[in-house]
Amino acid sequence: MKRITYLVLVIGMIVCATALNGCIHPDDAERASPPDGGAYLNSTNIDCMDCHTVQYFTIKDGSGRHAHLNCTFCHIQHGYQPDCRTCHPDTHGTGIQGCGICHPDPHAPELRINDSHINDSICQPCHLPQYDAIDKGTGRHSKLKCDLCHVQHGYLPSCEDCHGLFHGSDVTECDDCHDPHVPESIEFDYGNNSECARCHHTVIEETFAREHTKHADLSCYMCHPLHAETLMCIDCHPGHSTGMSMRDCRNCHRIGHVPTDILYSPDSAETKSGLCVDCHAKPFNTMYESESEHRYIECVECHPIHDTTIVCEVCHTMGPSHGTECVACHDSAHDTIP
Repeated sequence: MKRITYLVLVIGMIVCATALNGCIHPDDAERASPPDGGAYLNSTNIDCMDCHTVQYFTIKDGSGRHAHLNCTFCHIQHGYQPDCRTCHPDTHGTGIQGCGICHPDPHAPELRINDSHINDSICQPCHLPQYDAIDKGTGRHSKLKCDLCHVQHGYLPSCEDCHGLFHGSDVTECDDCHDPHVPESIEFDYGNNSECARCHHTVIEETFAREHTKHADLSCYMCHPLHAETLMCIDCHPGHSTGMSMRDCRNCHRIGHVPTDILYSPDSAETKSGLCVDCHAKPFNTMYESESEHRYIECVECHPIHDTTIVCEVCHTMGPSHGTECVACHDSAHDTIP
């Protein structure tokens, strides 16, 4: 009797295992090989919903191309999981093998990767130019993670989200000048000054518009071949002396757009006469070689602003014995010895 009972139990277990075959797949079990013909060719997705609800709604609510497919297009036999490369052999090149690294859910491969343990290097194989640009960049974007801006694959944020309208409300197309991955590298139409004016209109208004010089008729790139780069004055203009450097030029010509504005400090402790000698050698030498007391004062004491001269009365008291016309006796203020 016991033998019959055991035999019935064994037969029952075999029947149950056979009935459940295909619904239970241990993780370490080998996936079934695709059969010669499909077992569910006439099935629709709704037939799979009772047991595969999560997958059903993932496909149904998806926005990618998989959302339009029937379950049996990929799963031609229950339990069979195809290789992505069967349909997508070289989507990202032959070097990409592990599709699941970036597309963890094959039912919605268009969805983002949401794994904080995965670093930006997973983006490199498919987005090599962008990855290299960020990796070699020197700006603040080079320190950011890809998904800080691209919170979902394919999503392109607006620069305004983080930076606002940095150059004002009339400049809204940031990518006209900036590569978003390397925004510090500015690219623009070198022959179109109006592009520069969009961001630098204040400088133009305060210089070229205020005083039209020969520089105002040049293209910006003549002096700025690259953004934020300025050529040296002596690249185009010979110095006032052979030993002049760019720093010497900027001592007087502080605004390159309006070089005719000669600016310097009127304080004799800061501006020494040696600064003037390159352009005004003749009056400097006359004063230096004279025996008058003027040789001991700095040029700025009489010329606090370029091309202006204070009147003699500021320093010298006029009296009846000397008269009021200084030049009647003193031919030159640089050599006051009659």
